[in-house]
Amino acid sequence: MSTPVEFTYKRAGSRSFEETLEAVESAVRLRGFTVVRRHDLQARLAAKGFVIQPLVILDIALPEGEAHPCKLHVYREGDTVWVTVIRPTVAWGVVGPIGDLSPESAEASMVGVVDDAVG
Repeated sequence: MSTPVEFTYKRAGSRSFEETLEAVESAVRLRGFTVVRRHDLQARLAAKGFVIQPLVILDIALPEGEAHPCKLHVYREGDTVWVTVIRPTVAWGVVGPIGDLSPESAEASMVGVVDDAVG
């Protein structure tokens, strides 16, 4: 029997949702990446009459690149705030390589971002 593939790296944090989101964005910058886009799904769905717990998806890229090789998710589930990244070693196997960055290097950086953000 084969071992299941872990598509995401996920850690629970001890800070508030807002503090965790700030910590993630700071960790992204410290590792040389930029937040290209911030999708606030809670606000977007609230505008359409749907109520969900806080959920923000961040598109992450290298400063000199336009490709968005990684997506980070910050969300609250009950009283717990989670930070999750889709593993580049898995996602890029589906969509192909993005720029000069290897999937292993990108994954190591994104795992570091998650670990730094949740402390």
